[in-house]
Amino acid sequence: MNQLLAQEARPDSEYALGIEAFNQEDYETAYLHFEKWIQNNPQDPLGYWYLGQVYENFEGDGVQFALENYSIALELNPELAEVYMSRGRLNLRLERYEFAEEDFLSYLRLPKGETTQVIYKKSATDRGFSGVFTAQTDNPSETLYHLGLSRMGMEDYPKALSYLDSAISYQDDVADFHAEKGKALMELGQESEALVSLKKAVEINPNHYLARQRIILLEEGGDKEKLEVLTQSISDDPENPQAWKLRGFHRLTHDDFEGAIADFTEAISIMQDDVENWNYRGSAFAKLKEWEKAEEDFSYALTLADQDPELLLRRGQARYYQNKAEEALADFVQLIALDPQNPTGYFHRGITFHRLDRQEEACQDLNQALSMGMEQAKPILDKICK
Repeated sequence: MNQLLAQEARPDSEYALGIEAFNQEDYETAYLHFEKWIQNNPQDPLGYWYLGQVYENFEGDGVQFALENYSIALELNPELAEVYMSRGRLNLRLERYEFAEEDFLSYLRLPKGETTQVIYKKSATDRGFSGVFTAQTDNPSETLYHLGLSRMGMEDYPKALSYLDSAISYQDDVADFHAEKGKALMELGQESEALVSLKKAVEINPNHYLARQRIILLEEGGDKEKLEVLTQSISDDPENPQAWKLRGFHRLTHDDFEGAIADFTEAISIMQDDVENWNYRGSAFAKLKEWEKAEEDFSYALTLADQDPELLLRRGQARYYQNKAEEALADFVQLIALDPQNPTGYFHRGITFHRLDRQEEACQDLNQALSMGMEQAKPILDKICK
């Protein structure tokens, strides 16, 4: 069968219906159509190519079936360039960097034939597709970029830099090219040159997550390797709240409180009912002494977990620092009822009683906290209860 058979299929054919469903991201329906098409046209490589792309969108063993279909397509037509690009990107995703490089080199050297099948670009900062190109393009920049990513995966940063520079020489207005060049330069210790590339990426795309984060790393320092991994996770799947939460927690524990707030805000916008995001964001606001905002976050968290002593303690503290002594007291009373062996509850209830001029009760609670091993209570006890 001629490799262009699928393209020439009737508008009502299973192949045409499969493409229609695929373009609408209805992958289950696309799968059914392409399966039927292949049953009747088992020698059509483009049918296997599309079926492989459908499988990439399925969980579990989908990626393995995608690889199998791409390989079948290439057995039927070893010169079908677009399939090498698809298989190469999947190998890259699976961290099979040497195989990925082989596929991209095959794509680069092959004549692209007559087909005008669209190949979707995938940005490092966007989920889904960010643009299109066809196999007939005279511009090899996308392929050179992918070769650079392959060499980055192999930790061959000089070679990666060579590929990325070549990609930029063909097309210098793609933020991803400059962002990854910046990463390669960072790995080579060329930080000033890296900043130039990263700032160029942000100039092209102000919302480029990786480039912005790498600039922060270079200008402010920090746990670069860990933060880079967390940032890459967000870039790979920006709609995953867990990725935002993990980076937010990293920032919170490294005293980047504003960065933590930004990350937890993103996580909350995706999944509102995760109590940890509200708790952590409230803690970051508290570190910045933004007590009203901290109280609001702890209050919402308590609607999700109303028996959590830690949340009651933190909201009570936020209220105490806003001079809401009666409301703070209510939180500390409930905290002690839930966790009567926690000296922190008695300490905070004691200092709140003191603020309310209830000295006898204040001294009782501070003595209780001290007897339970909380040495922090002693200087306050000596000062107000002698």
